[in-house]
Amino acid sequence: MDEESVLFGIRNMFALGNYQALINQISSSRNLQSPDATLEAQTYLYRSYVAQGKFNLVLSDIKDSNDVDAGLRAVRLLALYKQQPSDDILQQGQQLFEQGTNRVHPVVQVIVASLFVNAGKLEDALKVLHVRSKKLECVAMAVQIYLQMDRLDLARNEVTHAKAWAEDALLLQMMEAWVGLRVGGEKYQEAFYIFEEFGQSNSAQTVKVLNGQAASNLAMGRYPEAESLLLEALNKNSDDPETLVNMIVCSNLMAKAPDATSRYISQLREVAPQHPFLADLDLKSSLFDRSAARFNLVDAS
Repeated sequence: MDEESVLFGIRNMFALGNYQALINQISSSRNLQSPDATLEAQTYLYRSYVAQGKFNLVLSDIKDSNDVDAGLRAVRLLALYKQQPSDDILQQGQQLFEQGTNRVHPVVQVIVASLFVNAGKLEDALKVLHVRSKKLECVAMAVQIYLQMDRLDLARNEVTHAKAWAEDALLLQMMEAWVGLRVGGEKYQEAFYIFEEFGQSNSAQTVKVLNGQAASNLAMGRYPEAESLLLEALNKNSDDPETLVNMIVCSNLMAKAPDATSRYISQLREVAPQHPFLADLDLKSSLFDRSAARFNLVDAS
């Protein structure tokens, strides 16, 4: 197998969230000889360790030095931020982005943008992704941001433009599924088929793919099917935040006992206390309590 074929498989495994298979592939591969291919594989290796929550391993291996590749330095900042979020790390990310040619370095762009997304600074993240033509991961990040901003029109435009040069790339299909879940109607079923195909054509169903299938089923009102997929995802990773969020939604839609939903919320607070879902939930709870208090005052008078 030549270098490009190996890298193609690595990119797809990362997009699908098949992190352990990716780590195993890179650790055992003897086909990566050129410096560029070796560096790209190494970058995906450490990004996968970050995704698995192995922050100390990453921080131990990637030194804090200007001699280290900019992409790896960005991965190090991501591990630091995931371990302990801070404005100082965001500033370091911005400074790294502004150095030399890093403004057009796709790995630096994606990771610094993800730092800002994690901090809720979506506009800043989009500025980092300003140059993204023919950079599929950058486009995918922009699509996710636009969907978070409820700008479905802009997300669809990104996908449409990417089709002109990305052909039938796996990540492009994933973007189409994300957008389809927001468009609704028959697009729900199309999104489900995309995620189902991912699971069938690769070595195993990943947590990311299972959540995609579950989200599609939830959108179509197929709650028991969604629950089954989410339970399978929890068996693979009981602390995955997105699975927990989907389980909370699914439990509510299935009118499960309140204590079951509360357990998932408590678990989410433990593993991802800064998750946007929790911030939104707390805001809505606060607004409800304030409204209820007003009605109590009216009744008392």
